[in-house]
Amino acid sequence: MRESSPSDFLDRAVGAAASALAAAGVLCVVALMAVVTYEVVSRYLLNAPTAWADEIASYLLIEIVFLGLAQNLRRGDHIRIEIVTARASDSARRWLDLIAYAVGLAFSVMLLTGTWIRFENFWSRNTVSDSPLMTPLWIPMTPVIIGAAVFVLAMATGLIATSRALRNEAGARGRDEHSVNGR
Repeated sequence: MRESSPSDFLDRAVGAAASALAAAGVLCVVALMAVVTYEVVSRYLLNAPTAWADEIASYLLIEIVFLGLAQNLRRGDHIRIEIVTARASDSARRWLDLIAYAVGLAFSVMLLTGTWIRFENFWSRNTVSDSPLMTPLWIPMTPVIIGAAVFVLAMATGLIATSRALRNEAGARGRDEHSVNGR
C-alpha cells in the first residue's frame, strides 16, 4: 500500500472544496429559479414587477458558473474536442492532458488574478451597483474569487496527478526493459 503524500492530501482537500462549491452552486440554481419565478408571477400575473430580480438573477448566474468550475474540471465535464485525443495512444493522451493542465493552470491563474483585482477594486472603493439595491459589488464577487481560487487548485492537482502518472509509466517501462535485458 502506497503512503499518502502531501499531493494526495491536497487532492482530497480540493475535491472536498470543489464538491462543497458545487453544492453551493446547486443552491444558487434553486435560488435563481425562485427569483425568476417570483418575477414572472409578479410581473405578468400581478402586474407588479420587482426592481431587484434582474440584478439578483445576474449575480446568481455568475456565481453558478464560478462555483462549478473546479467540480466540472475534476469530473471531466468541461467541453473537449476529442478528434486528436481519441486517436492517440494512452501515453500520448497523458502527455496531451499534461500540456492541457499546464496551459489551463496558466489561464486559471490569470483568471484568479483578474477577478482578485476586480474584487480588491470593488472593496477599496466601496463600489455599489447602479440599481435601486445599491449592492456593494464585493459581495457578489466573493463566490467568484473563491470559485476561481479552487479552480486554480484543481488545475494544479490535475497537473500533479497527470505528471505522476507519466512518471510512473516511465518507471514501469524502465523496469520492464531492465527485466527483459536480464539485468
